[in-house]
Amino acid sequence: MATPLDNVLNVWNKIQQNSPIYNFLLEDVQVYEASKGVVRAKLQVNERHLNSKRGLHGVFSACVVDWAGGLAIASHGFESTGVSTDIHVSYLSKASLGDWLVIESRTDKVGKTLGFTSVTISKRGEDGQLSTVAQGAHTKPCSQTAFFFASGMIAFFFDCWIHSDGGEQFSSKML
Repeated sequence: MATPLDNVLNVWNKIQQNSPIYNFLLEDVQVYEASKGVVRAKLQVNERHLNSKRGLHGVFSACVVDWAGGLAIASHGFESTGVSTDIHVSYLSKASLGDWLVIESRTDKVGKTLGFTSVTISKRGEDGQLSTVAQGAHTKPCSQTAFFFASGMIAFFFDCWIHSDGGEQFSSKML
């Protein structure tokens, strides 16, 4: 039986094969610990993570919340997770080039269809102490049924929109 860390690393490997943005931003991330509901990783801030003011870019932090929240759900044994339904990020302090980030994601609740996660991005100071850089909350589908249902609904609405006639926003196919 696979451990939570084995499952998380397997899911991360699959994601890397299909996600250019994760490959670009998270190329050097090291997932070093996982138990059911908790994943820990570390990464050193490099040039591609910085904004124009030479601090950690907010988009990078949001990307980490998305990525780490999905892996926390994967630690429950899921082979994949669906598309995000909600992401919230609070930016609390600055990280700079060369800082080591410690990323911790936790599942707050994993239900039948949705998983709710919390992610903390901290930087390790010269004294070894952690200070929080950003905190996030992330919600995703967490079952194959939810993923396929969500995908099907998107395809259904897209099909209805494409086939609507005469400038109508929606067609009768949606009723």
